[in-house]
Amino acid sequence: MNDELDNLMEEDGELDSYVQAEDTAEVSADIAKLTQALEQKAKEAAEEHDKYIRTSADFDNYRKRMQRDFADFRKYANEQMARELLSVLDHLSLAIKHAAEAGESNDGLRQGVELVHKQLRDVLEKFGIVVFASQGEPFDPSKHDAIMQETTDAVPENTVVQVFQEGYLYHDKVLRHARVSVSKKPAAENKTESMEEHVNE
Repeated sequence: MNDELDNLMEEDGELDSYVQAEDTAEVSADIAKLTQALEQKAKEAAEEHDKYIRTSADFDNYRKRMQRDFADFRKYANEQMARELLSVLDHLSLAIKHAAEAGESNDGLRQGVELVHKQLRDVLEKFGIVVFASQGEPFDPSKHDAIMQETTDAVPENTVVQVFQEGYLYHDKVLRHARVSVSKKPAAENKTESMEEHVNE
């Protein structure tokens, strides 16, 4: 009887150790699955965080770009009106020039037109529209519109020698190109230079 009981207890112990081994294997498998799931979720969370960071940066860039565009829009909103006013300013300049040529008989009228001309120029300057210097400056196609060339050796080649219509800036942007005459070297000098270049070759 004792032998049977011992046998039963041994079998029960083996069964317990077998059950414990099975439980440990199941627990290990569950831990492995949970670890894998946790790693997967951590990876997904990192990807979502990256997406959030990128989206936030994109939105911030968009907001800054919109602010810059709106500031530019406000800054240059009156550009078309400014262009139209420049022709009025040109006509006032011509009136002053013709009044000066007419002599002293129109002195009062000339002074009045000069005052209106100055006042209009001051108003335009207040809104960022300023004339830029061209006479004696090197020719710059981004600011000057060459309508003719003058042969001269008094100034270096490609220098503005005469301004027919003044150029204006609207803040930092060219509102209207200056219409100018540009210097070129006399033909004899050009021939001499080309002959010297030919000899040097």
